Amino acid sequence: MQLCTCPAASSLTTIPAQGCPESFGQIQKVAFQRLTLADGTKNSFTTGASTGIDKLAAWTAKMALTTGGKIVISPYIQAPTVEPGAARTFGGGNETLGGVEMVIGREPTLFTGVMRAVPQSIIKIMKELQCEAVGDNLGVFLFDENGAIAAIEDTVTAGTYYPIPIRSLFISDKGFGGLEAPDVNNIQWSFLPNYSDNLKIVIPSDFNPLTDLIPAT
Repeated sequence: MQLCTCPAASSLTTIPAQGCPESFGQIQKVAFQRLTLADGTKNSFTTGASTGIDKLAAWTAKMALTTGGKIVISPYIQAPTVEPGAARTFGGGNETLGGVEMVIGREPTLFTGVMRAVPQSIIKIMKELQCEAVGDNLGVFLFDENGAIAAIEDTVTAGTYYPIPIRSLFISDKGFGGLEAPDVNNIQWSFLPNYSDNLKIVIPSDFNPLTDLIPAT
């Protein structure tokens, strides 16, 4: 549940007028990165001519790292679904006044998708990321079909971006498609409640992350 100010402010907070619609497209790839380095420093993109999240040079530099700030790119993910967390409630019936349930929080948001016809040598390496998620130190950047990037923006320093924390990453074993479908590996994880409060959609200035962020072979 979002933390509430107590006592309440003298008036309701003004809801800004909507100038432009905001909608992220189909998630087609993601980038994985640890949330923090060994010393506790947060991994981030900062503003600058070549270090901004919208610059290809910044991404290629992080992909080439051999330290805790390294970024790795997933294969294409298909059939993506994002199920927003529902309300967590208490009561009902005689337990609460008028039988009205109390909202006491929200559930995590579940992401699911499939990776089709991906060699299992790649899947085996991706399964290692599950251990990072168990340690609560893994996040993702999302890429949609237009090449837009979704990330968490710092609440104090505009232009500083962090990976979106995830929990319970799971990558399945191979499922055989038989005569009518390609083989698949399922992928899923959970976003924490309130994960999207500081979510920002960024448009790259000189690259498309779907096609330009290619790991070295």
